Amino acid sequence: MNEPSEVSLPAGVIDALRAALPSAAPSRATIAGRGWDVIAWRVPASGGDWLVRVPRVADAMPTVEAQYRLGVALEGSALPLPREPRLLRGADGRVVAGLYRYVDGETAHVSGRAARARLATSIAAFLSTLHAIDPELGVRCGATPTVLWRDAYAPMIERCAPALPPKTGAWVRAIGTRLEQASRTMPPLTLVHADLKPAHVLVDGNQRIVAVLDFEGAQVTDPARDFSRLIQNWDMPFASLVLREYLGAVDEGFMVRAECYREFDALEGLDLALRRDWPDWLARSRRALGLRAAAAARRG
Repeated sequence: MNEPSEVSLPAGVIDALRAALPSAAPSRATIAGRGWDVIAWRVPASGGDWLVRVPRVADAMPTVEAQYRLGVALEGSALPLPREPRLLRGADGRVVAGLYRYVDGETAHVSGRAARARLATSIAAFLSTLHAIDPELGVRCGATPTVLWRDAYAPMIERCAPALPPKTGAWVRAIGTRLEQASRTMPPLTLVHADLKPAHVLVDGNQRIVAVLDFEGAQVTDPARDFSRLIQNWDMPFASLVLREYLGAVDEGFMVRAECYREFDALEGLDLALRRDWPDWLARSRRALGLRAAAAARRG
């Protein structure tokens, strides 16, 4: 696979794009966003622009393919998603990128009580619809049903705790205990986006959602996972506004789990840094966890 550039589309992607869309102008492509594993490029073409999602690392290709399969499966739903999902293939038939219609909209950075309330209503409607979809659809598209405490965070704590100072490690284990207790009764697993943030939610001038992007991390898991991202990327009061209008199943420990998942986002970063041997990100994740542990100690 061609290594992605931060300056231009890789040559193999350009060739595949020209074969699939002769009117595309890859020389005029601009970066629309960067993620852990993918760079998104906006590519002009006659009839409208396209978004090309290029893996930054080889092992990210399965997520690009899974997002394509999910996009196709959800095309007939009421969800606001990018249209016309495709895969770009090289001359040897291997997938080199994902391709979608570009969606024009504003990222969901809002301020003011009225605007936040309108956005909360829009996101509540989106999550209510998403979480009502048969989770088997997600399984057929490659998502593994996951009980987050049992299948993800409990083993993650055991992997990461030796890399942490004692006080930080003790705080991580305390959050783990809280999460384990809140996970004893849960609503059914649902299809979740798992990475909601302002950059992934495009809205119009009235805070109505025109598209939700980047389903590459979609999971079949606890619906509280999506609320953890609302806490992390907006704030707790906003997540509470969304919860008031959310139509999915909510149990007593729902928001406790959401808060724990939010606390563990830096633990996920640490785990990834350990697995990929990223020393800079390892130091950053340790520091973030240490700051949270210290803040918790000050709160008593």
